[in-house]
Amino acid sequence: MKIEEIRDPAFLRQMNTKELEDLCRELREYIIEGVSHTGGHLSSNLGMVELTVALHRVFETPRDKLIFDVGHQCYTHKLLTGRAGQFATLRCTDGLSGFQSRQESCHDCYEGGHAGTSLSAALGFAMARDARGGQESVVAVIGDGALGNGLAYEALNHIGDYKKPLIIILNDNRMSISANVGALHNSLERIRLHSGYRSAKSRTKAALRKIPVVGDSLVHGVEHIKENLKRLYLRDGALFEEMGITYYGPVDGHDLEELDAFLRVAKQSDGPVLLHVVTEKGHGCDFCRDDPDGLWHGVGAFDAQSGLRIQSGGTTQGRAISAAMLQLAERDERIYAITPAMTTGAHLTEFSRRYPERFIDAGIAEEHALVLANALALAGMRPFVTIYSTFLQRGYDQINHDIARMQGPVVVGIDRCGIIGEDGVSHQGIYDVSLLLPVPGIVLAQGKDVTESTRLLATGFAAECPFLLRYSKNTIPEGEILPEPLPLGRWERLYPGQDITVITYGDFVAEAEEARALLAHDGIKMGLVNARFLKPLDGEMLQTLLGEERPIVVYEEVARIGGLGSLVQQTAAEQQSRCPVHTLALPDEWLYHGKRREQLHRLGLDAAGLRSHLKRLLAR
Repeated sequence: MKIEEIRDPAFLRQMNTKELEDLCRELREYIIEGVSHTGGHLSSNLGMVELTVALHRVFETPRDKLIFDVGHQCYTHKLLTGRAGQFATLRCTDGLSGFQSRQESCHDCYEGGHAGTSLSAALGFAMARDARGGQESVVAVIGDGALGNGLAYEALNHIGDYKKPLIIILNDNRMSISANVGALHNSLERIRLHSGYRSAKSRTKAALRKIPVVGDSLVHGVEHIKENLKRLYLRDGALFEEMGITYYGPVDGHDLEELDAFLRVAKQSDGPVLLHVVTEKGHGCDFCRDDPDGLWHGVGAFDAQSGLRIQSGGTTQGRAISAAMLQLAERDERIYAITPAMTTGAHLTEFSRRYPERFIDAGIAEEHALVLANALALAGMRPFVTIYSTFLQRGYDQINHDIARMQGPVVVGIDRCGIIGEDGVSHQGIYDVSLLLPVPGIVLAQGKDVTESTRLLATGFAAECPFLLRYSKNTIPEGEILPEPLPLGRWERLYPGQDITVITYGDFVAEAEEARALLAHDGIKMGLVNARFLKPLDGEMLQTLLGEERPIVVYEEVARIGGLGSLVQQTAAEQQSRCPVHTLALPDEWLYHGKRREQLHRLGLDAAGLRSHLKRLLAR
């Protein structure tokens, strides 16, 4: 059967081991070829091929519930559930999502995007099953990095107390996006390196092969094997056993027969089970298998044969921020860099090598990273915490309750802000401004280019208050790295205008400049203000703009509700200004995956859309 012809995974139950191995090889090649064109999460999906095939062979979705934590490692699952024909549209506008999607298939019972949610969701499905007397299995697949997230610990505690059937597959590939940290990771490493591992595994595997697939003898065999496994592994699996969760493993995540046997054991359990499966990220692909820095976790387009990336010109503000951090840290020994498991994505690899004693990877634990930074700041250090905008939502309470309330001089880098593009709805960085503007005592800023962003970073370290700096992942022109402070809270009037004034910030400054040039051809003179400080507002300049009584448009790449436009409109209303203030921002709806430029154009938020919007306003 060709992969494009697969409609349902039921055919897997009729295949022998050799046929399954051939299929896994074909699936792996299909994923590499597809992702080479669209970009996506490559190495994690290559490590999941055999495990996903084994899961669909033992369990029957959509009756049985299969939940992938985070959800970006579901490409094999998509191919086995009839979506191969659409795989060329992965992460493209109107195409397949890079994550599980309930809109796409009945085989996707839950959607992820942020780590640690699968266990709580699985428990909810299990409770609903038991309430209506159902018999389906509930399976959560969670990585060793995500298992260190606090939400996962909360769910483990509840699952152990609930004591009803639920299967946890711990996909242990030794690394998440960055190398895993913490006591749990160290415990898993001890299990993998146990001196008796190989010989005991071979005996266990031989015993499992003799167990019938159904019948009372399986239950008897399960108990016998469970005791053998406990004697070998209990010292390091004690965490789960003490919670009331039966532990089996480690299991070779690329051995189909072994996976099949252990999954059937787990399926027959009358209580919660954790099956520890060891996989290899990038398995079967030489150029992305040996990847300690996680460079092949999420990739753009590349050559499928050689692995050579398709390079684009320019740089990103994230790279500029990291370069400025090196300069600032050389001047000030109090500066720390903290990341929640995003060392490579945040471009902090060089900082970690040059200043290892001042670099902290807190693991997938945004809340912990922020409170840790606050205490460091209150104790006299100058921490910089870099967190993607979408993940900062998890740390909102820590920004509010801890950092802002105590006025800890923490610099928070809000990376990946704005429309995120191909990663889609779960990763959009468009809500942080609405969340943060009401918080007292903070500074919120965003630079228009490399030079301004690095100057704002220096401003943050010079400030004695919480300083939050937004920046996108978009490719922009190279610029001078200039970590010298700017006047706090001052806007920049780039161009005067006689007909209408646009207030904007960040990457939209360039869009507005392009729209201004287009409007000049229409005979319209547009003024432009760079509102690089969203909080505090530049009250003096805003008062001047309102006093000019020409229309103002606040143009921003964030949610329309609660953005800078709302704040400027409120200020104008309070001052009883006769100056009309309009907002051009993102609508109140979910924004799905696709290329950022395409999305901006669809929403009328690119330079051409701004031009049309301003012409309509002036015509009215």
